[in-house]
Amino acid sequence: MDQDANVAPDQLRPRSVRSFFLLSVLFSAAGRNAYYVGAIWILAEAGNSAESIALFLALGSISEFLASAPVGYLVDRFDRTRLCLAGDAIRIAILIITAAVMIKQTPNDTLYVSAVFYAAADRLYLTASSAIIPSITASERLVGFNSLAYAAMQVGNMLAAVITGWLLGATVQTVSFLFAAGTFAISMLSMPQVTLRLPNGATHDRCAPQPCSETSEGEKAARVPRFLVASYVLIYAMGMLVSALMSKFVLLELGGTAFEFGLLEFSWGAGAMISMLILTLRCFSRAGGSVIPIIVFSSGVAMAALCTTRDLNIACVLVTILGAGYNLSRVLIDVEIQKLIAGAKLGRAKGRMHAICMGFSLTIYAALTAVGDGVGPSTVFLAFGLGMIACIIAGYLLNFARSKSSKRREARS
Repeated sequence: MDQDANVAPDQLRPRSVRSFFLLSVLFSAAGRNAYYVGAIWILAEAGNSAESIALFLALGSISEFLASAPVGYLVDRFDRTRLCLAGDAIRIAILIITAAVMIKQTPNDTLYVSAVFYAAADRLYLTASSAIIPSITASERLVGFNSLAYAAMQVGNMLAAVITGWLLGATVQTVSFLFAAGTFAISMLSMPQVTLRLPNGATHDRCAPQPCSETSEGEKAARVPRFLVASYVLIYAMGMLVSALMSKFVLLELGGTAFEFGLLEFSWGAGAMISMLILTLRCFSRAGGSVIPIIVFSSGVAMAALCTTRDLNIACVLVTILGAGYNLSRVLIDVEIQKLIAGAKLGRAKGRMHAICMGFSLTIYAALTAVGDGVGPSTVFLAFGLGMIACIIAGYLLNFARSKSSKRREARS
């Protein structure tokens, strides 16, 4: 009989395993942010219009959309730590090739091609690393560890923003890509320790997908509940809209400068960090999916309130709430999926959800492009915020109607 069969993952894995995982996540996030900050700045400084930057981002989104489902299948089929290593290796190769080609070529076409391949490799790492978490953390600690993983991403993003900004002004611009390649190399060196640090004989490949059985693993759901999918899509699109329109909101609605824009970006990051600290508290370790619609509803209210806001301080408070709501929702949704979906199907479930998110985001991108400057950022915030509120209310009314109908059927029977 296998004595380790009923031992929780936390007992099988020393803390150093999770520390190396967080280290990989941190440096991977740093490299990701360094790549996008460097690429967008190079395109902007080369005298390109906003449309060229939008095309760069759209190409990456389309690539992620197309890659999400195949990547989900790969994550369920092969060892997840090795897929993370493959994602890092591919990103390093892409960045080195991009930096080399840009020495003699104009940046536009090079970065467009780079974005397509980079986004697919990035999605491979993100899906595989997310699917590893249930294998190295006990179920009762999923909220806390997922929050630590998101906090590591935020730290990596902030460090990369500062360092990349300095590199772009102090050295040759393509050095920022070499810096990003270096962070991916550190991530690549950290991830193997997630397997190598395991005690001998405890589990050889717990980070690999496990086959479904007739036990509790086999009893888990095969599909993500619709309310989780809807919440994930709404909160993801909210973050995308804030990223895409916040600079215009500052310029057109607040009449601010780059400094005010930086303050709002800092407020979003502060909200994210505050939410991560909140989630590490024990009172949130048992937070269930019922909290998610409330957070999405509150985020919709805050987003709609931006429409009438012309004061920077109030805008900072609202953006802080949005940053906190975005990250709280993402973590709690991830935890619910990890609890509900069987480990052997986790990659495909995440892949399908992300494909839906990217499809919806691309639809919004297309709508924004169609309306152009005819609709102001605050109007878009108001419309989408009200849409979030309406979706949550409709969901509650639908559940209420279903429960009433089921009670009537039980009474008749």
